[in-house]
This record gives sequence, C-alpha cells and structure tokens, in this order.
Amino acid sequence: MASKPLGPVAESDEIVISPASDGSPLYKAFSPSAVKRSAYHRVPSNGAPAADMMGLGDDAVPSPADGLGIFPRRASVPPRVPVGSRPAAAAAATPPGTPPQAAVSPHHGLVISSPMSSAAASPRTGLLSGSRSSAMFERVKGAFAPKRSPTPKRKASFQTTAPTEPLSGSLSPDERKGVSSNETSTAISDVECEAGDDLIDDDMFKKKFAEAPTYCWSKKDIVKKRNTWLSFIIFALSVYSTVMSGIWMVVSFVQPRWGHTISSHDGLLLPSTATLITALLAKTIELSFVTVFIACIGQVLTRRAIARRSSGMTLAEMTMRNWVFQPGSLITHWESVPYAAITLLGALSLTASIVAMFYTTASDAMVAPKLMFGSWETVPMQGHIRASYANAGYVKKICPSLLEARDPFSAGESCMNVQFSSQSYRNLLAFMEDWTNIYRNGSTTNASGLGGRPNGTTLLYDNTTMTSSWIEMQYSNVTAHHETYGRIINNVTLAMPHPGVYAAARDRINHILQPDELGNVGEYAIKAAVVSPSLNVMCVNMSPTELAPLIYTEWPGSDKKNATAWQQDIPNWADETGKENYLNRTVVDDIFQWGPQYVPNKYVRRPPIFQRYPSDFNIVTNSSIAEQADAFYILGKDPTLANYTLCEMRSWVSPACSTHFNISGTAGASMQAHCEDGNDLDAYHLSREREPSFDRDWPRPSWDWKWIASQWGLSMNLNGGATDSNASNARILTQLALKQPKLPSYLPSLAEALAVYGSSMLVIGSIGTPFRHYWGYDIPNNIIPDVPGPLDQFYASVITQQYTSGHTNSWQSMFYVVLMLTFIINICCLVYLCLRAEQVTDFTEPQNLFALAINSPPSAQLKGSCGAGPVDRDLVVPWRVEYVKDSNHYFFEEANEKPWRGKYSGQGVSTTRDYGDVKGASYKRLSSGKAWL
Repeated sequence: MASKPLGPVAESDEIVISPASDGSPLYKAFSPSAVKRSAYHRVPSNGAPAADMMGLGDDAVPSPADGLGIFPRRASVPPRVPVGSRPAAAAAATPPGTPPQAAVSPHHGLVISSPMSSAAASPRTGLLSGSRSSAMFERVKGAFAPKRSPTPKRKASFQTTAPTEPLSGSLSPDERKGVSSNETSTAISDVECEAGDDLIDDDMFKKKFAEAPTYCWSKKDIVKKRNTWLSFIIFALSVYSTVMSGIWMVVSFVQPRWGHTISSHDGLLLPSTATLITALLAKTIELSFVTVFIACIGQVLTRRAIARRSSGMTLAEMTMRNWVFQPGSLITHWESVPYAAITLLGALSLTASIVAMFYTTASDAMVAPKLMFGSWETVPMQGHIRASYANAGYVKKICPSLLEARDPFSAGESCMNVQFSSQSYRNLLAFMEDWTNIYRNGSTTNASGLGGRPNGTTLLYDNTTMTSSWIEMQYSNVTAHHETYGRIINNVTLAMPHPGVYAAARDRINHILQPDELGNVGEYAIKAAVVSPSLNVMCVNMSPTELAPLIYTEWPGSDKKNATAWQQDIPNWADETGKENYLNRTVVDDIFQWGPQYVPNKYVRRPPIFQRYPSDFNIVTNSSIAEQADAFYILGKDPTLANYTLCEMRSWVSPACSTHFNISGTAGASMQAHCEDGNDLDAYHLSREREPSFDRDWPRPSWDWKWIASQWGLSMNLNGGATDSNASNARILTQLALKQPKLPSYLPSLAEALAVYGSSMLVIGSIGTPFRHYWGYDIPNNIIPDVPGPLDQFYASVITQQYTSGHTNSWQSMFYVVLMLTFIINICCLVYLCLRAEQVTDFTEPQNLFALAINSPPSAQLKGSCGAGPVDRDLVVPWRVEYVKDSNHYFFEEANEKPWRGKYSGQGVSTTRDYGDVKGASYKRLSSGKAWL
C-alpha cells in the first residue's frame, strides 16, 4: 500500500516530536536510508504481520528490502507486547499501511521497546534461489537425542492475551506489574504444534518471528566429517593425551630407576635435561588433555542442544569449559558453579579442572627424576684379586717406589716401611685423641670388656675412613683370666673392613653409579659378605725369672758383647735329623700354646727369643723369624712395674664380620667392620655355611703375616730397646701395660693400642686379596702377574641412589589421584570421540556462540542481562539450536519457557518493564575515553 504513513499522536498533557518527523533527533540518527538491519519480532501464528511491525518512513526513500517480504526496522519501536499475546482488536483493524502510534516513555522521552526486539537482522537479501539439504542436521537432531522418556512439549514462547501498554507517560502500579512471573501459560503455540519433530521452514519462522531468515545462509554444514583436519587433530590429541597420561600413571606406580641413563657423566641425559624433558612432556599432556576435554564438553552440549527430545543447554553449563582452562573462573564467576556442578557433566568438568590445575605439579612430584635411594638388594659383586692375604712380596711390588732401577732389592721394602710408618703413627695418634676426649669429658668406659670402648680408625687411599671393630670379646675379660691363670692377661682381637670392597664398588663392572656421576651429591651403601682381616694381640705380665728362658743374655755361655752374633747361637727349627726344636719350656706355654703338646695336626709353634731385657720405657722385638712361625712378639718394660709385658701379635681373616661401605658426594666415604651380630644376614660365615661344598675348615693365623709384621716393627723402630734408644712410641706404649686385673676406664690398654697401631698392616696386607677365607690359585709366591687380575665374586646387600621417577615424601602420594583421574577422563574422552567420530560445530566456543547468538531472534528469557551479564535465573534457562531448512539458517531458541529443575523451575519469564534509573552513565564515561592497548 502506497499511502503515506501517519505520524504519532501526542498526548494532550505533553508535547512530543514524532520520531518519524524531520525534527526528531531519532529521525536524523536512524533515517530510513541509514537502516542496515531488520529486526525479528514474534507474531501470532494465525495472522498476518501486525500493523505495528510495518516500516516507518517516507515513501520517497525506498527500502533496500522492498519486494523481498522483509519488514524494515522501525525508526520508532512499537508498544510492549507480552510474549505470545495476540494483537488487540484495535490493532487488528488498523490498515496494513498505517503505522502504529508510538508509545512515549516517561524516561527522557525515549520510546518504549518490546522485550522481544533487542536483536536486529542483516539487510542482506539472502539466497532464495534454492534450498540446501538438511539431512545431516536431521540425523544429528534425531539420532543423537538422549534415549530417555520424551521431554514434555515446550510451552508456547508467547502468551495468548495481554493488554497493550498505554501510550500515556503515566502508569499505575498495577499496570507496571504486567504479567506475573509465576503465571504459566496454558496455550500451546500454533507454530510449535505445526512444527512437531520436523525442521522449521521459512513460513513457520516468519509466523513466529515476522520475517524469514533469508539474510543468513550457512556457508558450511554444521557437521564436520571425520576426515577433516579438525576431527583428525582432536582425535590425535586425545590418543596422545591418553597414551602419555597412561604412561605417566604407570611410571608413578612402578617408579623406575634410570641408572646410567641419567647421570652427570657418560649418561644418555643430564639430570637437568631429564627434568626439563619431563616437565615439557607433562605440560603437553596437560594442554592436550584440556583441549580434548573442552572439545568433548562442547560436543556433548551442542549435540544436546540440537537433539529435540533433550533438555537443551544452559549458560551455566556453557561456562563449564572455562573451569578447565581458566580455573580461576570458579572463584571469579562462582554464580554458575552451584547450577552446573550438581550435574554429571558438571561434576566431571569440575574434576577435570582440578586435575588439569595440578597435573604438572603431580608430574613433578611423582614422575620427574629425582635422586632417591632404592631398596636394599642382594646382588653378586665382583672384584679383581692378585695375591694371597698378607703377602709381603705383593705389598712391596705395588708400593709406588721411585728407586727400583737403582735399588731393585730394597726399593720396594723401603717404600713399604715408609707406608707402614705413616699409616701407623696416624692411627695411634687418632686413637689417643679419642681417649683424650673421653678423659677430658669425664666419661667412663667398660672396665671388664671391650664393649663400648673406642675403636681404631685408619685411612684407605687417604680419602676413606676405615673403622675397626672388636671381636671375640669373650676372650677379652681381664678379670676372668686373672682368676683362671693368676696373672694379668690382656687379650684383644681387632677386625678391619676388607679394602677390596672399595675397589669393587668403584669398578664399573658392578654398575654402581658413583657420586661424581650424580652431580657429586649421590650416595650408596654396601654390606658385603666378605672376610675381615683381623689382628689378635695378647699381652701377659711376666716376671724376669719367668722370662729368663726366652732371653738370650740369660742363657749359659751367651755372648753378651756381640750385638749381632747372638742370632747365630739360637738353635734352628729342626736339627740335622729333622727333629723339631721347640726351645726352652716356660710357665706360660699353656697360655701362648708353645711346645709339642699344642700341635694339632700341622699346627706347630715355638716360643720367641729376645736378645736382652729391655730397659724402662723401651721395647725389644723377636727377630728370630722362622718359616713355621705365625706370630710377632714384643717385650716392653713399664717403669712402674717390676714385671715385664710380653705381647704376641697374630693375624687371620675373620668370617664373623661383614664389611659396610658408605660413600657420599657430600660426606665422603667410610668403611666399617660389622662383626658378631646375630641379626647380620650379610656376615661372611652365613653365606659360606650355605654353600654345599663348605668343609667347616675356618682359617688359621696366616704364616705370611709375620714377614709384614717384621717390616712393620722395623719401620716403627720397635726394637730400639736393644740399644736403649728410648723411642717416643715405645715410651707411650710401655706405660699402657695393665697394672691391675681390669681395663682402665680412662686409658687404653697396651694390647688395644698395639692392635690399633698395627691395623695399618691389615689394610695394606689385604689390598687385592680374595674376599674368601682361602687362596684358590696354584701360582708361585701366590702373586698373579696379570693386571688387573681375575675376578673374585662375593654377595652383598646394596642400596644406591639413582635418578628415579617417584615421590620423595609420603604425603605426595595424594597426587596418585590426579594422575589416575587424568588417565580415566582421557579414556572416556577417547571412547566418546570414537563413538562420535563426526564433529559438530561447537557452539560453546566464543566465536561460534557469538555468531549464532547475533543471528538468532531475541528472547525475553534473558531480559535485563544485556548490561551486567546474566545472573541467577538467566544461567539456568535451557536453550537449543534450531534450524530453518529452506533458508539453511541456524539459531538459538529457548528449549522451555522456564528452567527444567531447581528453584527457578516454577518461575516463568516476566514481560514487565523494570522501571528505574537509567544505567547508561558509565557507558557514556567509558565510551568517551581512550583504550590503552
């Protein structure tokens, strides 16, 4: 109709300029020529578009949508019409070409707009030449609908009757109330009845929203095939995240030890590099997990919104994706949490947000390589051997002498003596220091036995402290011996750790990571089932008369003037007929087991011979060394005693001990002989006794040891008493002779001091020797010439530090939950993607949501949320994605006129204008400023 539209009629009590007139500021701002969008307006389904929806403007200005059946946007907005109401009779009688009267708001002269006309359409005419097939969308809507009881038919989104708002600027309170929010419409929309389960066509859409959506023809299908890059990438990320999170979980349980793979030297990875790679992989797992889970949330919600017999999706559910990649939104936007978290998908999203938040922390605590101790393991170890125990020839051979070319016969011996001297004096001095501290502190020690008294120490290779242990303490009770023999007998036995364990532990053949391979901070400990070299010292107080058979100068016809020829007067071990010569008998033969009556099988012993009585503070030694001898003897004189003290020193390898070796990059290395412990499962005798070939033949005192002892005495000048040299070491030792039948609590005894003093012989004499109690090779001089020598095996309990994937504190076990939940959720996502291989457009993504929302008709369900955002009821309104098949157009529509459940389920939408102060002052202030970035 070409009639000129009528201008609005002003009320009698106010002067109003028509928005359609030339003088109106709205006409200048929104002239028909400047209109770029058309608005959606809901209309009844049983009538033509109402007259108040006709475009306002001058006929002289043509509309860009003329002839296309699209109603141009009005310069002024019609009066409020409640949702679903039919037009009043007066409005129905208005000619089609007659524009409606504009209602003027009492607020600043603005026109009152309908709550259903907040969105505008594009002015583009659209593609009406053909329609696109909607088979895929129908399949998504029908096939992917939840298999449950049908949801009740949605109520009409517009009400049947409602009065038109008055044009007057004054409204009564009753009129402002409008339709109550608690009223439920009983009428079913005609459009909904006509649509049924089929897709909406242009006619239905036009009946409902006043115009067909011809301006928006979807460029692509809503479904993306499984062979698209997006589907492939999502599936690949899901597989990666599932496999890697599974590996991470298994690694946290197994806690593998990486050995030489991760080490500071010669390792495949440096420790810092391994930590970096672990953190990087954990981050990729976290990112892929978040990406896949958000994609699955979007697929689930979008498919639910598409499926007809579903509850649709709410804004609260759309925000669940933010929880996962932006966990802080749980605090900043907590309003949606109570509504979404109570659902199964919401609980799953909340769980995913927590595990994603702590995944890298859990990986660092449970998977990242850390320097950790493992558990004790019994393993076979091997070490190189080259000679029998206490082999003086081998000791001289390995001593670092510089004069072998010039002095081939004595260079090695001299080197060995210097080595003995340095080690022995150091050991004695350290032992005296321990006793000095006890004396100064006022401490007391055991006076009847060796238990609780200080042990001796020595150094191996100048970097490992070796601590001895007192053994066979049942023979060390001085008081008991005095009651039995009527004299003071000071008998002690000292055991040292086997030095070969150090060399075996450092040998790469045993695959033990050393501290320098672990950044100089690593540690490990070994309990080796090996023999321990031992030294027995027995000192007996004797009167001069009792000693006379053993003193050369007391023999009849002895040469008291020749200091060297006296040795030639000592009878040989056997006479010309081969009969053994056991020399003179003494009163202490039963104590020292001298003479033929103490010959068990091949075991023969004869007493020592000394040149003379030593003077006070002096010591003399037995120089009459014979092949059959197994002991070294010392005779000393304490000036406070009338008697002399005769000491016997013998050595053997003890089976009653195990060698403990501990090394740390920060605390250094130490070794200890752990002996005579009934709970020590690593004691050598236990491992040996378990062997079927064991013949119960434990080692006897070494016959070779006397040669080492002779050189040791020479290096210490212990025989200085023969010339009254008054040596300092002799002066110290002689004053330690026991004066009473008990051990002093503040001083060491002479036997203890001699044992510690001579412990250097045990260490030096056992380097490169077997870990067993016997020599199993038939080689001249018992020396293996090949270097480094054959391997000798022994068993040991070993605990080592290695870079291990695991947790260091028990409380960190709670991160198992994070790793397990991540893997389980990944499996669920992977199964879902396999079952739903085709991806639909994720309308929860901001760009897709914005595009769909801006091209959707307006709705009163979110009335009042355009400024500060949706709150309370707005968050739980259900929405669904609808489709117009003829125009190939997708849009949002409320799935129900009110929420399905919760406290807002009985509250419908209110169409009443909420009058109040205008809130636009902030926008004016913000819009007048400048952006910083």
